[in-house]
Amino acid sequence: MLRPDPHSAGRSALDLFAFLVVLGAAIAIAGAMFADYYRAPDLLWRYFYHDRNSHYSFGLDLALAMRQLDPAWFFSELEKAKVWPPFHGLVLSVVLLIGGIDVRLGIVPSLIGWVATIAFTWLIARRLFAGRMEGLFAAAVASILTMASPAFRLISADVMLEGLGAGLSAAALWAYLRASAEPEKAARWRLLAVLLTVLFFHKGNYWGLLLAPIAIAFASERWRATLAVARAIGRIKVGAAIAAPFRQPLLILAALVAALVGFIYARGPTALELFGKSVSLYPPENLTTLAYALVFLWWALFWWRHKAAIDAALGVPGRALLYWHVTPIAISFLLPHRLSRFLWFVGPANSPQPSTDLAHSAQFYWHVFADGFHTQPGLAIPAVGFAVIGALGIRRLAPGARVVFLFALLAWIGVLIHPQYQGRFLSTWLFAVWICTGAGAGLALFWLRRRLSPWVRGIVAVAATASLLVVNVGHAIPEVAYASAIHPRPDSGPTDLGLVRPYLAELDGAREVTVLTTFGSSKLFAWVIREHCRCHRLVPDPFIADLASREDVRRVTADRIARSTADIIVTIDAPTGRYELPAVGWTYPKMAGILDAMNDQTRYARGPSYDLPDQQAQATIWRRR
Repeated sequence: MLRPDPHSAGRSALDLFAFLVVLGAAIAIAGAMFADYYRAPDLLWRYFYHDRNSHYSFGLDLALAMRQLDPAWFFSELEKAKVWPPFHGLVLSVVLLIGGIDVRLGIVPSLIGWVATIAFTWLIARRLFAGRMEGLFAAAVASILTMASPAFRLISADVMLEGLGAGLSAAALWAYLRASAEPEKAARWRLLAVLLTVLFFHKGNYWGLLLAPIAIAFASERWRATLAVARAIGRIKVGAAIAAPFRQPLLILAALVAALVGFIYARGPTALELFGKSVSLYPPENLTTLAYALVFLWWALFWWRHKAAIDAALGVPGRALLYWHVTPIAISFLLPHRLSRFLWFVGPANSPQPSTDLAHSAQFYWHVFADGFHTQPGLAIPAVGFAVIGALGIRRLAPGARVVFLFALLAWIGVLIHPQYQGRFLSTWLFAVWICTGAGAGLALFWLRRRLSPWVRGIVAVAATASLLVVNVGHAIPEVAYASAIHPRPDSGPTDLGLVRPYLAELDGAREVTVLTTFGSSKLFAWVIREHCRCHRLVPDPFIADLASREDVRRVTADRIARSTADIIVTIDAPTGRYELPAVGWTYPKMAGILDAMNDQTRYARGPSYDLPDQQAQATIWRRR
């Protein structure tokens, strides 16, 4: 049996040397990735609607607010981080504060996550084995596959959340293995709790994908205690359980508010007349927060009265998770709209093109897995085959190993049943699949023990590792990898920065700038304008979408112009429709209504126009009279 002494894993000089070699290789490759981007950063900024614009804009705003010692701006931006939590933006802001306000530093948080993923992939795979040779071989296989993955490298060389999300997920998985090996050490459970909390505040769906396997693994590894809890729950009388909340005024009030929330959602847009003014109740996000706040208050009072009993019942792991993980998240949901936005984001409603065809989903993700996340499609089948071997031999691995296999399995299931198809959804957990692959390879080497001498087994391991390295070196990045990472190819057209840079000098001195385009809106304008001035220049997002006709767009734009406080309005006319997004009504025949509105109004005087030939567009400056 490959049952390691948890105190001895990773202590040998060879283990340390091997880990440092892998870590050094990961840092060197990340440095090369950074150098490639640093030499030509504009090439990344293509695809006008890409989320990278929002992610960079958020981190930039936090950095500028701290640089200017403006706490009001800083905390107002932080409060807006509801759909996308703030951790990535905070890391990026620190990078920009240290390195300077420079878009060329935008991918650093993702590269940090990429290096962390490689490091913890090695540590996790090595930890699954007591034998040095098998463990090093398993760790080498897992790390090489993770390091070589084309799609994972592309998405980790971007201003996206996946790279850092993978690193945090791998760190938390490692922390769980370490804590479960010595369950009485509170510090180890606290580390796991803190990492899970950070992962939640990085992105909620990454957190959910990891929390479920950890909970299942924890319960199954302590099956006697789990059965005892289940029996205790089974002895609860249903009638008494139903009646108990009705003796709690706070829970009754919360239930009434929750019922009102359900009624409003079922009814649709709802408003009340209050002191002669119409007050909208739809969507009832504030009422959702109120219902939750009442439940939170009830729990806080209950905990205060029974703290000693609760702590005793939870034990060392439970106390660490309650105070260092559950409580920070629970408090965050007291912020207005935070809970409702979180539930929307992780739920099925957040899917513009829902699909429930599991066969098509499996086909799509296998294609992405094989062709996008491996240098050669032929590596996918042996990768899965060895992962299955690892699962079949899991009893020979270290205690706690099941969490890695559960994570890989449940993440696959979660992605397959998700109604939206995107190849990048694999990015934050495929390292676990490759750890399972490494585990299977390590077990195969272990089973050769009785048939081959240690020297021969060593030669086999070194030859297999070298072959895997050779197979993964020197291959061009496949087209599927670019598509899966939503990463622009080097030859995929002009940069979107050309939509802003030619007229930036015209905006100097303006307090507020509004940009109206015939193809929708993006955070691109905000971050480029603010990075240029290094200031808190207001760049509101004039979101005009889902309107039926050109006349509707003209009417809405005219109303916005009449109420605008902007010093300058920039209009961008792109008649070729190059940037169109029909899904939200951003097509030229409709959006040309903004030009009609600007030509009809008198509040703003037409200024110079700038041809944007690469973007097949023209920008016009309008100054308030």
